[in-house]
Amino acid sequence: MMVTIPLAGSMLGLSLLFQDPAPTVGDTIWVTRTVRVPAGQTVRPADWQPADPVQLLGRPTVVIRGDSAEIAYPVVLWRPGQHTIDLPGPLLLGPSGSVDSLGDEKVRLEIRSVLPAAAESLSPQPRASLVNRGIATPGPLALLWLVTGILLIPLHLWWRRRGKPGRVTPPSVSPDALEPPLVRWADAGEHRAVANVATAQLRSALAERVPGAHPGLDTDRVLAELAAARPGWPLDDVSALLRSLDDIRFGVTPSSGALGLSRSSVELRHRLLRDAA
Repeated sequence: MMVTIPLAGSMLGLSLLFQDPAPTVGDTIWVTRTVRVPAGQTVRPADWQPADPVQLLGRPTVVIRGDSAEIAYPVVLWRPGQHTIDLPGPLLLGPSGSVDSLGDEKVRLEIRSVLPAAAESLSPQPRASLVNRGIATPGPLALLWLVTGILLIPLHLWWRRRGKPGRVTPPSVSPDALEPPLVRWADAGEHRAVANVATAQLRSALAERVPGAHPGLDTDRVLAELAAARPGWPLDDVSALLRSLDDIRFGVTPSSGALGLSRSSVELRHRLLRDAA
């Protein structure tokens, strides 16, 4: 909406023009004032802080047309009816630094309501009564716990009566079942394999009692370690058995006696372990 307030040369004449229809509550209204600017002077709009129910929406604008200046303020009104506004006068600045202020002007505005005419005749409704708040009770929660206990306690007692699961004992395996099938290997002609297994088992048994005679040593070094650590052992029998097995392993002698040497190594192992105990 546009409200125009042109001021005559004496700055006393005032006219107010409204566009049709009249502004309503919440409309943006430009209140405009036109003043004559003498030669050599400039115009500056005055600061304005309107009182309620008028609200200033932004900075004013100044438009120069010949020897006149048009000053417009954007405002909004939030209450219907007749309103009188004191529009501030602008400042005239001279070239020598002089300042001349124009007086305020009263502007009368009529603001229409946005509500229909019938709504204005309606009387206000009475105050609503207080809303009662619900009362919290532990009853439902207690009932839920009771039902849960009735259902779960018998199940828990039955589960406890079942007892713990027994431990499953793995089937016992005799040491003989873990031994390599030397007889079958000997029947198949794998005498070197039989000699290798017998040597490895005997050397491992010796290393358990004499750590210095570990399997990484050759036969002579093993015998030397045994002689130093176990002088009471039958070292001649150990030496003869190890060298005979080595001869079969490396093909120095016929290998037909590998199975007998393997049995002798088992007996020697048991005897050494028994003597060491």
